[in-house]
Amino acid sequence: ARAAWRLFIENSARLQTELDRRLRSSAGMCLADYHVLLLLHESPDRRLRMNELGRRMVFSASRLSYQVDVLCRRSWLRRENAAEDRRGSYAVITEDGAAVFEAAALVHAADVDELFFHAIGDGDAAALAGVMRRLADHLDRNENR
Repeated sequence: ARAAWRLFIENSARLQTELDRRLRSSAGMCLADYHVLLLLHESPDRRLRMNELGRRMVFSASRLSYQVDVLCRRSWLRRENAAEDRRGSYAVITEDGAAVFEAAALVHAADVDELFFHAIGDGDAAALAGVMRRLADHLDRNENR
């Protein structure tokens, strides 16, 4: 079990580092930028409350605020006040952000195929997905302890 843990940690870090390097080179964005854009691109109305975005990114409020500010300066996102409670706000992907994301997603998908899917078979992918789902459920149950 400890060998599996070590391989998981080391390979996760290696994959993220290489995917980050490739995104910076091909799209001028880091992996965190890509993840924010992905979450917003897939969300209804292409927007998320900042607290929900932070929860899904596993970012502190200050880290998320910094990340969103960087993307706003690039005109890929904008912030909108939440009309329903005046205290919250939304991060919203712009048309420029959507276009940049869609272009980056094509190259990124090829990189993920090369670095991840080519190394594992369909059966391995299904088994890994099952393990990761159980781990996510376990973490969800233990999150508020």
